[in-house]
Amino acid sequence: MGQFNFADAKAKIDEIAKIAETCPEQLREKCFELLFGIVFGDDRKPATASIPATAPKNPDAPPEESTKHKLSEAEYKLPSNILAFTRKYDVSLETIQKLFILDHEPLLPIYRITTKITATAQLQKVMMILLENGLLNNQLKAPYTELRDSIKEAGLMDGNFNKVLKKNSALFRGAVTKDKIIESEMIELTGVGYERLSEIVKELTQPAV
Repeated sequence: MGQFNFADAKAKIDEIAKIAETCPEQLREKCFELLFGIVFGDDRKPATASIPATAPKNPDAPPEESTKHKLSEAEYKLPSNILAFTRKYDVSLETIQKLFILDHEPLLPIYRITTKITATAQLQKVMMILLENGLLNNQLKAPYTELRDSIKEAGLMDGNFNKVLKKNSALFRGAVTKDKIIESEMIELTGVGYERLSEIVKELTQPAV
């Protein structure tokens, strides 16, 4: 047997390690083993089934939902009031993450209001603002003026906004009553309001049909 060239072997191993580092983390060890066997004469055959092939993408298929910002229960702790809401109305953390990117600074809304009915869109937007405030500061409430300005910024304002709030006065306390709007006060959710919020959360996270 000829003298083994350790310097040459080390260079080859370093090169194999560099190549393996370019693979996805879960495949690096397998990649290293396979390349090592090929270079140094290991007669084990590559386990091609262990490395999933990338199927050609259908250009007409909808884009896959990114999992970059998906957090587990262990990675993200919801504020106590939001946690109580999600447990009572069976709203999962995954559902909340379809509406907001929770680990973005600041919190990033990603929900889309698609209804063409302005009154419905206004109510959905109000509920999302209250939910966002709950995620940010553990209080599902907001000044009336903040809600009104957010509705304007979203392009949903019309002359019926206050009428929509009063029509849904059972959902709110504080600034909203059946007969009037007190613009200097906060808007909070009632028990019925929390239930309606859970329904709207599920409406906005349903796949488009």
